Amino acid sequence: MRLLPSEKDSRAAEAIVKYQKTGRLAIYEPCNCGSHIRHNNGGNYHDEIYLRHDSGKDFVKFETTCELEPPAEWQECEDVESVVREYADWL
Repeated sequence: MRLLPSEKDSRAAEAIVKYQKTGRLAIYEPCNCGSHIRHNNGGNYHDEIYLRHDSGKDFVKFETTCELEPPAEWQECEDVESVVREYADWL
């Protein structure tokens, strides 16, 4: 889904406030598979992004719904706001 720049900024700002309050945020790629939903072993995979704040540091994990991929590792994130703004279309 394509958003207007003002809508994208508004959603990103709301998500950042939510992250600051809770210390966690999940961002899911929207499903646009149409009438032929063949997730996982059918070949349609979607990305998932998880953010968390722990011990004064921010972490990010980039996952996929593909069962064949190994589990993603948490990585330290220097700029949470840039990650949220980059994927604001998915919020």
